[in-house]
Amino acid sequence: MLQPTEFKTIIDVVNRFPNERACHQYLASRRWSDGIILCPHEGCGGDQAYIYKDGIRYKCCKCKLVFTAKTGTFMEASKLPSIKWFVAIYLFLHKKGISSIQLSKDVGCTQKTAWFMLCRMRMALGNEAPDKLEGVVEIDETFVGGKAKFKHKSKKKKYNPGRGWHDKTPVLGMLEREQAKIVLRPHLVVKGKVVKEKIISKPSRIKAIVVPDVLMLTIRKSVLRNIKGGSDIMGDGFTGYRVLERMYNVQCVDHGKGHYVDGDCHTNTLEGAWSQFKKTLVATYHKTTRKHLQKYVNEFTFRYNYRTLGAQQQIDCVIANMKVRLKYKDLVA
Repeated sequence: MLQPTEFKTIIDVVNRFPNERACHQYLASRRWSDGIILCPHEGCGGDQAYIYKDGIRYKCCKCKLVFTAKTGTFMEASKLPSIKWFVAIYLFLHKKGISSIQLSKDVGCTQKTAWFMLCRMRMALGNEAPDKLEGVVEIDETFVGGKAKFKHKSKKKKYNPGRGWHDKTPVLGMLEREQAKIVLRPHLVVKGKVVKEKIISKPSRIKAIVVPDVLMLTIRKSVLRNIKGGSDIMGDGFTGYRVLERMYNVQCVDHGKGHYVDGDCHTNTLEGAWSQFKKTLVATYHKTTRKHLQKYVNEFTFRYNYRTLGAQQQIDCVIANMKVRLKYKDLVA
């Protein structure tokens, strides 16, 4: 019986991949979608390979080394069945994520193994091709860490000026607003008024990076690296944004004075995204360290940017960026 080509639920995922061969062939069809099987071994570059009868292994005609669709990816050298990886990716892409303890129960492995799986998948989410935001971009920073009033007296900072990033980890966020247009529907009239429909041609997307501080030089370097020059930047009145005025059209609303919206100038979209990010950390992961925080940020931004796609399309996006390796000794170093 032929397996369905699409899957939307976790039951569809299990039915779609009944054995190891089905998993490997799906990975191969996505990794080498043009039909050319490129050797993943470093320094080879061969584009011809023999296929073994099991439909899983390949042998490069150039370097004579055997490889699979997992070679050179975050799945390489994993002893877990591939179906567990597919189920883990499906659960991992839930709106609020999944903890390593819950994943270990769902796929049948230890918590240590589940955490290693999640960290490898987060590495893949941060492996996308670099590009820059443009148009109208909201910019804001958030601070990850416990509130000072709940800390023990011995751990509180005696002097903590400004925005309080000395005992927290700052994360700089940049959100490109959606591109949409209003279309009139003359044939639809409700209460004497013509119905207007909002058509989104390009949904909003976000970039976020963990930064060591929120000084002007740090903000300037991060923004120049991620936002095209000449774009319209919307801020919250933080004085650190003044350094951007030469390269961008900077507009701000001063939250300190109780101003949050001035026409199209606001940071409400990014503030809403930060709210979702903080709730995910508190509800699902409870605590993150400065060392691994960027991985969790990558997970959040990926899920936000591809929120309009279905389950299979999101999994395919993860597979497209899976050419990244992470060893456990490097993870805990």
